[in-house]
Amino acid sequence: MDRAPIEQALLTRAAELPPGLRDRYDQFHRTHNLRFLLLINLLAQAAYFSYGLADALVVPDIWRESLWARSLFIAATLPVVLLLFRRPIRMEVLDQLLPGLIALAALVWFELLNRSSSALVMTYQYASLIFIVLANLGVRVHFRPALAWSLVITAVIGQGVFRLCGGFTAQTMVFALVYLPVLFFSLFISWTATHHGRRAFLRGLLGEMTSSELQLANERLRSLADTDPLTGLANRRQFDQEAARAWARSQTLGQPLALLMVDIDHFKLFNDHYGHPRGDACLVDIARELQRQLREGEFLVGRWGGEEFAVLLGAADHAKVGAVAHRLVTAVQQLAIPHEHRPDGRGRVTLSVGGALSTEAGVRHFDQLMALGDARLYQAKHAGRDRAVLA
Repeated sequence: MDRAPIEQALLTRAAELPPGLRDRYDQFHRTHNLRFLLLINLLAQAAYFSYGLADALVVPDIWRESLWARSLFIAATLPVVLLLFRRPIRMEVLDQLLPGLIALAALVWFELLNRSSSALVMTYQYASLIFIVLANLGVRVHFRPALAWSLVITAVIGQGVFRLCGGFTAQTMVFALVYLPVLFFSLFISWTATHHGRRAFLRGLLGEMTSSELQLANERLRSLADTDPLTGLANRRQFDQEAARAWARSQTLGQPLALLMVDIDHFKLFNDHYGHPRGDACLVDIARELQRQLREGEFLVGRWGGEEFAVLLGAADHAKVGAVAHRLVTAVQQLAIPHEHRPDGRGRVTLSVGGALSTEAGVRHFDQLMALGDARLYQAKHAGRDRAVLA
């Protein structure tokens, strides 16, 4: 995704999510808040049941009825809560589960209080403040549904208080003066939590994008450092590194390693007569042909320098090395790149190849393999070029 919509969203007060990010936002909250939402639901259930002890002290005339009601409520809702949190349900649904259950619990509680004749009921109704506080403190994903649930819970509490107080009395007004600041304060906390969560998500996306961009830039730098810019082949630095690893692997596994040193015949004369642009095009064509003729996974081909290339062959024997070397020579012949100014009169670009195998006598290090391949390349040159010389 483009950075611009995310950066623009972060500049706005509400930090609204750009289109197309809902699923990622859901996954963000699933990672960071799923456990929190489950725990606060369980704590709310435990707190609701524990208030049965307060009922025994404050409204003893309905205590048993209250205990049964609370027990039935827990028995009916707790399995649902646990089941929903085990299912792949969207986080915005799980986020609103607690406020919905609190609205139902508040309704049950006020129905019980209205059946009590205890003198302490008018004081006990202030315990309902915990309903709105828990409902808003538990919200983490979306504020607007939380606001809607807060209005529902407030309506439930309001009708309960209205019935207990017998209408719009002084006691109703006192309760409202206490309740409303708690409502607004808890809503502010809910808005802040969801707002900060949204901003954390958007900043996290930007951080991931920045990290990816840096990684891509580093990969490009590594590619530039390891790749010959003209031919796209491994450059001398990368070839040396890969050759060292290939040599160590071949020694560990006991598998032979082959090296082909490849040189374009009379390339300096080609450059002198056709110019450097044609010379570069010739190098590119031959590099592409070398790659095309070699099977992936069995080789590494690199530009050794100037008009010279090097090819590593893994798990090779003399027959395979010979077949590959002659195939390269033939393939370049068939390219039929004109070279009318070479002194031997062949009239086209050709290759000379020298090959060596790690199992040959006297080869104990990669430098010795390279020296042997280089010596055979010069043998091919002195033998008339356009050929391969092997063991």
